[in-house]
Amino acid sequence: MAPPSAGSDTGPQRFIPPQIRAFLNDRRIDPLTRAFLLDVAGKRQEDWTLADYQRVTVVVPALTELYISTSVLSAFYEFLNLDPTSLFDPQLGGSWQATSTAFDPRNLRNRRCFNIRNLAQSDPEAVRLNDLLNCGDQFD
Repeated sequence: MAPPSAGSDTGPQRFIPPQIRAFLNDRRIDPLTRAFLLDVAGKRQEDWTLADYQRVTVVVPALTELYISTSVLSAFYEFLNLDPTSLFDPQLGGSWQATSTAFDPRNLRNRRCFNIRNLAQSDPEAVRLNDLLNCGDQFD
């Protein structure tokens, strides 16, 4: 059985391949950073908070300073369902911000999107990434 995820008292929600696990066990990476990355790797992306996304997109590219190759970091991005070709300009797939319902100008009147955007700015830990990306699916 897999060990519990670092940020929770339950195990990972998805399988982490051996090459990704080897990267996550790299001793060059600070133990707290490794624990965070292991926790995020074990989560399904729809369970990420905006804060998870923000931390990943700041921390992972910075690991090149530890001489971790960009190919390893890109493979980790691909495992996380992020665009591996945009390691230093992170995106959720192709042009998600332009097409995301929360940022779509047609949804500016949607109160739910407006509230989620405001909450994301003040408390990114409270907003699930999935809610932000799909807020326009429900209208108030």
